[in-house]
Amino acid sequence: MSRVRLLTIQKAKDQRPKYVYKLQLSQQVGWITEQKNNKLLLKAFTIRYQNKFKDFTGKTEDLQKLREHLKNKVTFSKISDFYEAQYNLGKGSSAKVIQIKEIGAESVMLAAKAIDKNYLQKSEFGMQAFLNEVAILNFLSKQNSNSPFIKLYETFEGDHTYYLILDLLRGRTLAEEIDLLKQKKELLSLKSVKIIMQQLLEGVKILHENNIIHRDLKPDNIMFREQDQYNTLIIVDFGLSTFTDVSKYQFPKCGTPGYVAPEILNLIDRELKYDKVCDIFSCGCIFYKLLFGDSLFFGNTFNEVLAQNKKCNFILDGRDMDMISLEAQQLLKRMLTKNPAERITAKQALESDFFKNQITLSPQNIMKMFKTNNNTSNKNIFQPTADGQLSEAESPFQRIQNKLLNQMDFDADISENKSSFIQIKQLPQVKKPSCGKIEDSTLGSFYTKDPLNSFKKLKASIIFYQIKYLLKI
Repeated sequence: MSRVRLLTIQKAKDQRPKYVYKLQLSQQVGWITEQKNNKLLLKAFTIRYQNKFKDFTGKTEDLQKLREHLKNKVTFSKISDFYEAQYNLGKGSSAKVIQIKEIGAESVMLAAKAIDKNYLQKSEFGMQAFLNEVAILNFLSKQNSNSPFIKLYETFEGDHTYYLILDLLRGRTLAEEIDLLKQKKELLSLKSVKIIMQQLLEGVKILHENNIIHRDLKPDNIMFREQDQYNTLIIVDFGLSTFTDVSKYQFPKCGTPGYVAPEILNLIDRELKYDKVCDIFSCGCIFYKLLFGDSLFFGNTFNEVLAQNKKCNFILDGRDMDMISLEAQQLLKRMLTKNPAERITAKQALESDFFKNQITLSPQNIMKMFKTNNNTSNKNIFQPTADGQLSEAESPFQRIQNKLLNQMDFDADISENKSSFIQIKQLPQVKKPSCGKIEDSTLGSFYTKDPLNSFKKLKASIIFYQIKYLLKI
């Protein structure tokens, strides 16, 4: 256990510490600050020691070094002494995200993830998930600054809320990007898919090299630092992540249905540890959705998606697969291999022909794109436009809507008046899906932080998607 030694030196040779303070997130350190000439100065810090509060003064520069050393090893109090709340950016099942400005640094904008303590305490694995997230984010934040992970700067604790101070990401989530394209009846270009998948796999490779499994990779947990710039990919939400060098995994059956590796869903002995290539299966599900615009597993309810995901009965073959390059087909199949012992690694995926070679489609595959499996109509559903592109004339295409079931409201206020913490009043309420532990006689218990309900896969033609996709290569 890490400790900081607070020395009260009576003589030069006296080096015995008067106080020994354990460094852990359950410990809280307060700061006494002063604003002078638009700068924030640290004057002293406070700890609780043997049920008493102890204040320690020092030079501002020394206290600043101490603050840097203590970041994410303990929690700090009085977030409002360091940051001003500006805007509510979003809201999930257990947290709000707020844009904040650092006091004394006008140009520094960050994000605060405000996590409800009551939610963590009620959830069976909530507190453990929070501690995991802080530990792993703290570890990853010390990696190369260009790593595709959100950076954790420090952690604050209020009466009712934990605050994680994070990078401010200005782009959308990958899920939002996909939804926007669906509204336009488009798919990402193959070039964009390649850029996104390469960064995602580079991030997963770094995680696996450092013995970390994410366990909840999905489009909602992939964001972009800048809007409309796919080369700024960031992996977020490490609440279900784990280090692989532990004796056994916390909540071993976890994830988001539709993106979970079969070895996790079919796990019987919870004492056994599965391999980190479970993340590669999740990446394969994301890859599939980027290529085709649909989820690999589908159903009308949450449990239907979970059951389909567990059975893992899919066939990567047929007309749809002919619409993508051979290199993409080969990589997708290797990522979605059901047997984890035979599944490709992140390093091997990055060395595949999909990333090495210029992607091409054979004339035979292009011709197959124009053939349908039924001949009930002789009408051509595509018509040439003035610029030579193809447009839809009478396609049976129906827009796919994501429907969230069991929606509930979250308390709209984060208010910590007694401790002078950030106060966010009257935030707009946002609907969210239910979450937590799923119990089913056939599936066993399965833990998910944010189980999005399943998407109904409509039996509609997606060839229009894929023609536009081909033309954008």
